[in-house]
Amino acid sequence: MELKKISGVGPKVYNILLEKGITDVKSLLYTFPSKYSIYKLTGFLYEGTMNARATVIDEPQMRKLSKNTIITFNTIIDDLSYKVSVFNMVYLSKTLHIGSEIVIIGEYNKDYKEINASKIVNLKDFKEGIFPEYNIEGIANANFNKIVNNAIEYYEKKDELIPSSYYQKYGYKTGKELLKDIHNPKSEEDIKNSINALKYYELLSFSIKLELMRLKQTELKKEPKKYDLEKIKSFIYLGIHFELTDDQKKAVNDICKYLSSNIPMNMLLEGDVGSGKTIIALISAYAVKTASYQSLIMVPTEALAAQHYKTFTSYLSDFDTKVALLTSSTKIKERREILESLKKGDIDIIIGTHSLISDEVVFKNLGFVVCDEQHKFGVEQRKKIREKGNNPDCLYMTATPIPRTLALTFFNDMVLEQIRTIPSSRKSVKTFAHTYKDYLKVLDFVKSEISDGRQAYFVASCIEDDQESSYVSVIKMRDDLLKYYGNDIRIGLLHGKLTQEEKNKVLNDFMEGGIDILASTTVIEVGIDNPNASVMVIIDANKFGLSTLHQLRGRVGRGSFEGYSFLMVDNKESLERIKILEETQDGFLISEQDLRDRGPGDFLGTEQSGMLKFDYANIFRDVNILNNAKKDAKELINIENIKEFYDKKLISDNFD
Repeated sequence: MELKKISGVGPKVYNILLEKGITDVKSLLYTFPSKYSIYKLTGFLYEGTMNARATVIDEPQMRKLSKNTIITFNTIIDDLSYKVSVFNMVYLSKTLHIGSEIVIIGEYNKDYKEINASKIVNLKDFKEGIFPEYNIEGIANANFNKIVNNAIEYYEKKDELIPSSYYQKYGYKTGKELLKDIHNPKSEEDIKNSINALKYYELLSFSIKLELMRLKQTELKKEPKKYDLEKIKSFIYLGIHFELTDDQKKAVNDICKYLSSNIPMNMLLEGDVGSGKTIIALISAYAVKTASYQSLIMVPTEALAAQHYKTFTSYLSDFDTKVALLTSSTKIKERREILESLKKGDIDIIIGTHSLISDEVVFKNLGFVVCDEQHKFGVEQRKKIREKGNNPDCLYMTATPIPRTLALTFFNDMVLEQIRTIPSSRKSVKTFAHTYKDYLKVLDFVKSEISDGRQAYFVASCIEDDQESSYVSVIKMRDDLLKYYGNDIRIGLLHGKLTQEEKNKVLNDFMEGGIDILASTTVIEVGIDNPNASVMVIIDANKFGLSTLHQLRGRVGRGSFEGYSFLMVDNKESLERIKILEETQDGFLISEQDLRDRGPGDFLGTEQSGMLKFDYANIFRDVNILNNAKKDAKELINIENIKEFYDKKLISDNFD
């Protein structure tokens, strides 16, 4: 059935529908209400929204208040008198008179002892019921609902991919009955059941995709890596000058088991800031070297790449391992030499940024891939890196711990490894949340730390001032610091608009002690390791997620000095959300709270969380529905038409 032939769809309505992406009957039927207005004579309520029958007892008074027009009048409700205020409904002054019988929809304000009305309807025009709202500009809600109801008759059962029996066992309706309930609910229970059915379908589709990804991963094969265990033990004993934690030992052992397997490893290594993930990657890369394979370490920033290069070369210099660094800043001649050596197999470990994705980066025998801060990379980038070897073992690392339930769901095709223990040498960072009335005290504390030879970070959320935003830019913050401290303290500026050469110069000056305060954006979130920095001050801390704040404070307290973090906000309400950072250093607890606050899409990052942007479901709150969907997905995956459909969707959605 063509959209134009649906009753109520004239030329004007048709064009509006096309502009909204509604191009056929199916997309029309699946344009669900954004919300429902429930009109029912609840009577007078002292709390919550009320729909009360009332009688007007005086003439409405109208007056201007700034840009608004306010109308006030008195009513009788349940034999008691109440004052009513309503904004910007000028027509009421002409339609309301003494004795008018009306229904007031609004809330009672106890403090002012008056009713704030959001809507006033003549009693004879008031209809009880549930009314869907679609918010489609140019088409009234009632008209759109009529058009949808006309179209429901043309619903085709072939559009149902999932057998109805799967819905029915949970008490959900499906097909035409579900559509009728969504667009014309008779009760709040109908709304709840319909939304749960939609959540189930979203989570089931999601679970089927993940199950397909997992099955594809298990079908891959590789040559087992015959590493030299004695050399690895010798390296750990002689090359690493500290005792590995139990979690680190377990991670290394588990990785080695996968290296010697014929199934390629696909592991997510979660570890808090300072938990020692880099050492695990380093030992694993050395193990791969002893098996005559090459390793690739990809990181999101040049600063982190340079830091890893320094770490790897310092530990491996006496163990016959050639390590190279390749970034966009690498000089042309040096780059050419590195690429040639890599192709010949003379380089064992290559460390770099996105530059490693380039087609000119060719390996002789790539066997191990590490993506550090893996959420900074998109699915396609990770895929291109893996394709440079023959099903290499892959280790994805993140310092943003993901709650286990979410990790096991989202990273269904990966083995999950967690480092919960922090090396005893790592100090906790003393954290304080303040409003700006305490800012001068913080500035004076920073000055005393610098007087003792320490350094500090100041972080802002944006680079330049925005007239529409009240957030302080890094440039204004730097300028304010210069005014306050004068020439006594050296202040550097770092942000994403600087060239890589400019960034490197500022960072080198800071690392070598030529800068006392580094005023920066979140480009310092990963990869900056200055053991002399003792203070982190974050401006407009309420702008950041909790996990980002935790990552940022992890930049200090990395040496032998105490670390301090000050989180500055402009109101007491914002303090409540970030108080958890004063109370705990546990990144897993913090990430759990962050996920509750922000939802999984924002939490995981836009590059890889597109498939978590559900319209109805929330995999954190709808755990029971998710568990049912995951169980059903394992059964449904064997039905041929479903497998074929989602195979195509995997390709179109750019999944692995």
